[in-house]
Amino acid sequence: MSDDSWSRRRFLTTTGAAGLGLAGLSGTATAGGKGDGGKTAPSDFPRVTTRGHFDITWYGSVVLEDGYSATDYDTAGDFSGVFGRDELLVFAHGWLNDDQGGLDTAYTGVTNLGLEGYDYPGIGFSYDSDTWVTSWWAATEIAERNGRKLAAFTRDVRQQYPNTTVRYVAHSLGARVVLEAAKTLDAWGMRDALGSVSLLGGAADNDSVATDGEYGPAIERSVGSFSNFWKSDDSVLNGLYSTAEFDSAVGEEGCEGTPPANYEDVNVDYVPDHFSYYYEEEGCLADVVPRL
Repeated sequence: MSDDSWSRRRFLTTTGAAGLGLAGLSGTATAGGKGDGGKTAPSDFPRVTTRGHFDITWYGSVVLEDGYSATDYDTAGDFSGVFGRDELLVFAHGWLNDDQGGLDTAYTGVTNLGLEGYDYPGIGFSYDSDTWVTSWWAATEIAERNGRKLAAFTRDVRQQYPNTTVRYVAHSLGARVVLEAAKTLDAWGMRDALGSVSLLGGAADNDSVATDGEYGPAIERSVGSFSNFWKSDDSVLNGLYSTAEFDSAVGEEGCEGTPPANYEDVNVDYVPDHFSYYYEEEGCLADVVPRL
């Protein structure tokens, strides 16, 4: 671990939630960030789930629980009618969502994409994002390690249904999951696995998606089209992310550097807050659907 990584990890671990402006974030996000625009998911909403695969030790390290591998995953809900269609969309939720909260977020996003005209099946991707608010670094590591699991699911779908186009939509910290999945698929040589990736208020470094960044080459080689929906006055990213990372998020400024040829930044300052990107009326899904 670099000295810089250690200093940032220690800073966030020892800084209280109030100091980071998180006093109201925990309750909102743990409930799925539903506010007035969220929907409650039925128990049979289909999802890929890795809940319980990872844990955080008392000293802050992320561990893979016994019985799980780096690429395995579980499924839950009703998958009838999901597979074998022309397209399949996977929605990855953000930070501080418990199991029901993550399910509600994905269900809200998938349902509202349908209301905006997306006429193919959508499922959720649920992972261990319900960490303590002071465990940001552990949360990002868990999200990134889940990218390999999402990539494995995508690989399995594509191998069994080679004519199905897979698309990712991710909110907030879910951006780390789908970016790592794209990077993994690229490393596996699966250059046609992803039809599109869309980030909504993405909590990943804004230079990581550039052509010389961590994910830029994979985006250019292995994603059909990539859309980043960003908001300049996103208070969660402007406050929490910048404080924790000593950097800016792609969801608050767009790409820093030369973007890949298939990358598009879409400013959505009309979205009222960090949790509304995927809401029915005040969100930006009407702009997302034409880019899928």
